[in-house]
Amino acid sequence: MRAKALLIAVLLFAVPAAAQPQSQNQTVPPEQLAREAIELMIQALGAMIANLPQYAAPEIDADGTITIRRLNPPRLAKPVPTPSGPQGGIPL
Repeated sequence: MRAKALLIAVLLFAVPAAAQPQSQNQTVPPEQLAREAIELMIQALGAMIANLPQYAAPEIDADGTITIRRLNPPRLAKPVPTPSGPQGGIPL
């Protein structure tokens, strides 16, 4: 899901910003803008592919159970800090 959000963010925010000329006297050629947009899209695609889960080949045991193991376990969320200090808040 994060990869889709990253791709959408890159397409919506980075490309229009790159399409605007840097000043009124200088204009960026369309070929350069297209190249930069494609490079950003390739980077976003690479990030999306890196976040895809990878699985091992299916294994069938003697009972006929099919097991497909995940090679890269999902990342766990960072633990939320517990309140501490005299007021029960997080020390600053």
